This record gives sequence, C-alpha cells and structure tokens, in this order.
Amino acid sequence: MNPKKIILVYINIANAITLLGLLFSLAGCFFALNGNIRLGIIFLIISGICDLFDGAVARKIERTDLEKAYGGQLDSIVDAVSFGIAPAAIVLSSAGAEWYALLVYAFYIACVVSRLAYFSAAAVPNVPPEHYQGLPTTYIALILPIVMLFRSSFASIIALAAVGLLFVLNIKVPKPRGIWYILFPLIAIALIALWWLW
Repeated sequence: MNPKKIILVYINIANAITLLGLLFSLAGCFFALNGNIRLGIIFLIISGICDLFDGAVARKIERTDLEKAYGGQLDSIVDAVSFGIAPAAIVLSSAGAEWYALLVYAFYIACVVSRLAYFSAAAVPNVPPEHYQGLPTTYIALILPIVMLFRSSFASIIALAAVGLLFVLNIKVPKPRGIWYILFPLIAIALIALWWLW
C-alpha cells in the first residue's frame, strides 16, 4: 500500500462509471420511496447502462493487479446496492409491504448477495468464457421496467422472486458481445422513453 495515498480509493474512468451507476440507483431508491416510481425505474435503467460499460472500459485501460482487484470488489458491492436493494425498494414502493412480499424482497436480496459473494470467492478469471453462470444481476434493470409497465403489483413481486432464483441457478446465459453493446442501450433508451411518457 502506498503510504503517500491520501484517500483509500483507486480513481480511474471505469471505477468512476461504477460509482456513477451507484449514484443513479440511489437516486432511483430516493424517488421511488418518495412516491415517484417513474423516476425510480428510469434511474435503475441508467444504472444498468453504467454497469454494462464499466467492465468493458476497465479491460481497455492499464491497471495494476491491486487496481483490478479493487475494481472487482467495488463492482460487486455496487451491484448489491444497484441491482439488489434498489429494485426491491422500487417494488416495495409500488406493491407495498404485505408479509408475503417482504419474504420475496428478502429472498431476492439474499440471491443477489449470494451470487456476488460466490463469484468473488470463486476468483473468476479476468478473461471470462462465452457464457455467464446464472443470470447476471444487471439484467433486472431491463426485466423489472418491462414487467412494471403492466402496473401489476403481483407480477412485480413474482418477477423479483423468479429473477432472484435465476441469479443463483447454475444455467448458461450467453454473454453480450458486439452488436449487443448497441442493442442493450437502445432497449434501455426505449424503456426510459416509455416510462417517461407512460
């Protein structure tokens, strides 16, 4: 550790994008818990866009081994908030806090943190294979906004439970490559427009 370091963070463009995603998801929580579900969803989607690109940017810049480890840990912790706490808070704000819903929120968040802990402990190689194991947590930033367009509290709660389970199931999910880095943001922009106009 560098004794001259003033703050205990590694600041680079990739980590800045990760932290920006965290700010968007926290803004989403704030708006949703204050009754503005529309902005809550929009900020969740934007947080997902940040997460889509922070890893790609990180692989393009020169980093030390310590900076790589720091970036990986930062990404996991931010994902726990952005795609664990924030979606649950958004659904809570619209669907309420019935006892069965609270069990689903707890189950969903437990699945998120369990998945992230597993991959942190498993020391997944820096160059990943062609498939994810289980559904990545970021996908909730596209799935939940689509489900919540139907304005069904029950569907939103069921979606959280189902997606939470998909996070921890050992299934193969193709990784986005090439054109998908264009299509995913376009889908996200379309969802933002729908929610803004809905």
